[in-house]
Amino acid sequence: MQKRIGRRLTAVLVGAGLTLAGGVASAGPAAAATTGARADVQAGRLVLEPTERGYRGALPVTVTNLGGTADSFALEILEPVAGSFRDAGPDAPCVTFDTLVDRRRTHECAPPLYLRPGERRQAVLSFEVLTATRPYAMRAGTGTVTATVSAQEEPAGSDSFGTVLRSTAGKLRPTRPYVQDTEIRASITAHDATLTRAADGRWVGRVPITVRWAGDAAHDRLWVDGLKLPGVRVWATEPDSGPASTETRLYVPGKRFMPGEERSFDLVVVADAGTPAGERGLATFQVGAMFFPLEELTDADPLDNTATVMVTAVE
Repeated sequence: MQKRIGRRLTAVLVGAGLTLAGGVASAGPAAAATTGARADVQAGRLVLEPTERGYRGALPVTVTNLGGTADSFALEILEPVAGSFRDAGPDAPCVTFDTLVDRRRTHECAPPLYLRPGERRQAVLSFEVLTATRPYAMRAGTGTVTATVSAQEEPAGSDSFGTVLRSTAGKLRPTRPYVQDTEIRASITAHDATLTRAADGRWVGRVPITVRWAGDAAHDRLWVDGLKLPGVRVWATEPDSGPASTETRLYVPGKRFMPGEERSFDLVVVADAGTPAGERGLATFQVGAMFFPLEELTDADPLDNTATVMVTAVE
């Protein structure tokens, strides 16, 4: 099933006789019509450098077409650290499989790898690990890069790569194992909300919220859920965090969190115009995190994941 899903991105790009050449779709032989494609894949070693925000690094991957016909190759990347893969270049659309391997994700990307027989081309994969930098080097997991061709079940070629996190002193050895958290460590504090009349007659107010993130568990976004009060509902965040995940759940504004980072924002809540003034009740908010394909992750200390506030409408 994974292979069938993994071919969909390549099939879209090369369908109807289109191939990728130099990052631009152009007329050419459809890769879907080719069987038995073979490729030599060379990945080398991924070195992640310490930065002001965790570790970052790039992995050049060289693909050589060993077959007798031209083909468009996609790359399936099993990331070495959960949540570490970023992209395969600006002209390489990617999809993420909804399966996990030891909490790590597999991504399929389509960099411009339309190769004629014997032709060789390089793609550059970017990675990031949001953990505190250390004065010693660390070795992480082993990743895999697999070259695939649309409508061919077997991979055309594959290579694995090791991963090293360089020390803040610039050293690559000796190394210690890097052990990533498997449980999240999120907490929340919130303050009471006062609703006032808006020009259209509705009640509008803000719940000041602060969330804090400890540890380095893989995550995509943090969310805040709650406010199950009659006639009162969550509306948006300020700053804006985009569309709501569910009727009561909104994402925390901003990027993924570094260990020790905290972020404050307002949760905008509204009540119907017919809602009477006075105390509307207690609302409990919960913080959590999602890491595709998982919407909810286990927290190491769930006792600090909720905050209760009073919501009051004042004329």
